[in-house]
Amino acid sequence: MLLILVDAAVWMFVSQAVHGARRSRSAGIRLPSLMTSDQAWRAGHVAARSAMAPFLGAAAVIAAISVPLQPAPVLYVISLGLSLASTVLALGVGSARASRAAQRVARRPAIEVHE
Repeated sequence: MLLILVDAAVWMFVSQAVHGARRSRSAGIRLPSLMTSDQAWRAGHVAARSAMAPFLGAAAVIAAISVPLQPAPVLYVISLGLSLASTVLALGVGSARASRAAQRVARRPAIEVHE
C-alpha cells in the first residue's frame, strides 16, 4: 500500500504544478531546465503528467493486486518489484519529457509588444 501512496503523491505534486502552483525548490520536478521560468515550469509539468499517467496507473494497479498475493511470498515480491519498476519508469519518462518541453519554451523567441 505504501507504493500506492508514493504514486498518489507524485501525481499530486505534478498535478499541482500543472494547475498553477508556482515554481518551488521543495516540490515538483526540479530540473534546471524547468527552473528557468514559470512558463518552462508549467510546460514541463504538463508534459510530464501526460507521460507519467500510464506508468503511475499501472504501478498503483499492480500494487493493489499484490495485497492478496501476500500468502505467496514469491508472487508478492515479484508484484511489488513490478510496481516499483513502473513508478521508477514514470519518474524517468516524466522527467525526460518535462526537460524537453521546458527547453522548447526556453528556445522560443520572446514576443515584443509595441505600443
